[in-house]
Amino acid sequence: MPALRHLGLCLALLLPLAAEWPAHSETLPICYNYGCKQRGEAVLGPLDNDQLASLLDQPDAEGERAAVGQAIGLMNQIAARTTPIAADRGGNVQDSGDGSQDCIDHSRNATTYLHYLLEHGWLRFHRVLEPAWRAPWLVDLHYAAVIEDLKDGLRYAVDAWFFDHGHPAAVLPLPDWNKGFSPQ
Repeated sequence: MPALRHLGLCLALLLPLAAEWPAHSETLPICYNYGCKQRGEAVLGPLDNDQLASLLDQPDAEGERAAVGQAIGLMNQIAARTTPIAADRGGNVQDSGDGSQDCIDHSRNATTYLHYLLEHGWLRFHRVLEPAWRAPWLVDLHYAAVIEDLKDGLRYAVDAWFFDHGHPAAVLPLPDWNKGFSPQ
């Protein structure tokens, strides 16, 4: 019986501390090194989730789209803690070495991030679609993640490929992106 009393006392002392322990981290699969040749995991903790939730607390679809661009940049920064993607540079010309990403990597990762945001209830005005592709000059194939406005059905490309690592993604009407949009 003394052992049970000792165990009960230990539990009574530890129980209040358990409420202060951080919630578990969540992992997301990501890919890099062109064409998703390498795979890794982004690890998001409670503070990351708090930051994302706060960022995406927007009053309307337009605000949410702007926040989505910011969230993709932030999630790439988070993923760089556990993968080498911080080496990625905008486009493909300046890329070199481990961690570089082409548009296939970016579109898949952004779609994964968007599903994560949706599953947590932080996307209230959009749904996530499959990545889109374009080939405005036949040989210039390019991919981007896509969201759709729940109210009017308009679709938007979500594309971070143009920018250096961690920069917010461009979020623009899909027809404009399909015409060959490039911020350079």
